Amino acid sequence: MAVLKFDDVAYEKVKEGLQRKIIHTDNLMSVLIDFSNGPWEVPEPPHSHPHEQTSYVAEGEIIFYCEGEPEQHLKAGDMFAVPSNKKHTIKLLTQKVRLIDSFTPIREDFLKEEKAISSRQ
Repeated sequence: MAVLKFDDVAYEKVKEGLQRKIIHTDNLMSVLIDFSNGPWEVPEPPHSHPHEQTSYVAEGEIIFYCEGEPEQHLKAGDMFAVPSNKKHTIKLLTQKVRLIDSFTPIREDFLKEEKAISSRQ
């Protein structure tokens, strides 16, 4: 069993106001994402990827946008899912937002050898 203890693993700074911690197996990835630069006046540009994604809003409030669907105001405790290759994005409504994202297959583009936590069994 692989374990990631919060205090034992440093955040990876992705960009100003965005940091993350990652754990994964061969086929599934969970990513803890902390935003600290909200609220935003406009959403981030929409993006898509071949990975299926589910997300849990652990802290804060966002607007979730998904191609072909009405925008959704989400708060802590809410969840959303994104099918493969569907454009989506968020807009922060609060200063701090914490998301817990899961991806299958894993996001190879997120991995950096020296920072990834791998739990291959």
